Amino acid sequence: MDIAERLAQVGEEIQHVENDLRDRRFILTAFWRHLRPANPAVVGDRMRAMEQGIKGLERRVVVDQPRNEQQELLVQASSAGERPDSNN
Repeated sequence: MDIAERLAQVGEEIQHVENDLRDRRFILTAFWRHLRPANPAVVGDRMRAMEQGIKGLERRVVVDQPRNEQQELLVQASSAGERPDSNN
């Protein structure tokens, strides 16, 4: 796989994680605002699990692999003289 193809793939991965994060935040907000729990302990557990999932996604978006790989690929492409949007 060349650099341009991998850059496109990494961009898609980043977008997927960001969309998933947005969706989970929306669902959690809906829980907090609209759900009247029949069993508060069960709902509380579910909300905590969602919050942990959100924190994991935030770490992945901000700290982890996709953005770092994207930056490394851009450096490689510029060092090699390859344009990221080219079909070399």
